[in-house]
Amino acid sequence: MTNQVERLSVGRWRFLGGAAVLILVIVGELLMLTWALSTLVSALLWITAPLFTGAVLANRALAGSRRAWLARELGTVVGSGYRQLPATGWWARFTTVLRDPATWRDMRWLLVDMTAGLVLLAVPVATFAAGVLSVTLPVFWSLLPDSAALDFPFGVTVEDTLGALTVGVPWGLVCLGVFWLLTPVVLRAYGRLTAAMLRPDDRWLLTERVEHLSTTRAQTVDAQAGELRRIERDLHDGAQAHLVALGMSLGMVENLVRNDPAAQLLLSEARDHNAQAITELRALITGLRPQVLNDRGLVGAVESLAIRIPLEIDVDLDVPGRLPEPVESAAYFTISEALANTVKHSGATRAWVHGRWKNDLLRLEIGDNGRGGAAIRHGGGLAGVRQRLAAFDGTLALALAPAPVSGTTLTIELPAVLSPEFPLAGADQRDGQRRP
Repeated sequence: MTNQVERLSVGRWRFLGGAAVLILVIVGELLMLTWALSTLVSALLWITAPLFTGAVLANRALAGSRRAWLARELGTVVGSGYRQLPATGWWARFTTVLRDPATWRDMRWLLVDMTAGLVLLAVPVATFAAGVLSVTLPVFWSLLPDSAALDFPFGVTVEDTLGALTVGVPWGLVCLGVFWLLTPVVLRAYGRLTAAMLRPDDRWLLTERVEHLSTTRAQTVDAQAGELRRIERDLHDGAQAHLVALGMSLGMVENLVRNDPAAQLLLSEARDHNAQAITELRALITGLRPQVLNDRGLVGAVESLAIRIPLEIDVDLDVPGRLPEPVESAAYFTISEALANTVKHSGATRAWVHGRWKNDLLRLEIGDNGRGGAAIRHGGGLAGVRQRLAAFDGTLALALAPAPVSGTTLTIELPAVLSPEFPLAGADQRDGQRRP
């Protein structure tokens, strides 16, 4: 109970401080709006067009800080939705910001924030200040002139210390009570108002979605082309070479089997090449889609993978059915590559694979207690994994444990709808076999 009261108190003081700071920031917003509008009017002379672009960029920075405040204090994430500015050319940058709907959305937000937003923010600050002044009024009344008189609400006037004690203190307690009760409500209302003003409209969201899908689909085509080239190279340089060697050896055997005792040795070599070719072909087929993934689904395949890796791995996956085959494969190979990197580079003694499917979203966490240092670099392995996941609207996030704790955690989210037509084989038996 004490901890809960402490958390409530800290939250209200933080909200109070945030409201006071935002009230001061609104003064800067007035200057920003004045700067933008005045330079826009004079931009017809071409001289102040760069100044208008600068004002717009400053407004965007201010709006970005307010979005960060919403995410940090209220947990409300609001997208920006700005068009990308040209790298060079002041006129191109000016026309881009002028045509960008987000520019006028920010202007509208400034106007609302300086009016309705200011009123909302003033509520906790004003009630707290009134409460503190009224409660402490009897202490400081002796410092006032003898003829001093203060008017309170409801037609009450305080003219002496006794009146300050009997009227001021109760009124101050009422104001502090109003502050305590209304501060979270008012700040949440301010957050909803600000989010509504700054949030991109549906048209922009649809455009962004289409562009994202176009990009990810293009990346998928490139990834598939690269995968086909890899398969072709493996077949040409690996299995095909061994099969050619096998054919040459068998041809030599045909010429020497009757006349040379070395025929038995060549036959042995031919059998070895044949066995090696079969092994590589099986490995290649398994690399395309492991059989255990077909038989037991993602959970069983990951458990089987964890058993083969020379590392203590905790597997805790809750997937109540079969996922679509492409999503299953993407999730499996992502886990496989992450664990392979852990073994090769992290120096970890233990790792874990945790995941849950809920509301058509598969969320995975692959972590270890290694030395850390992983990064998503252009052309690197993790960048390739993220590109593979992007084809399914999936995301990959990398988190490094802060010092002195070490370790790396990959968080993966994949939209996935369970496939009822593909029942999960062995689901009843696997519960008792899950790795501890």
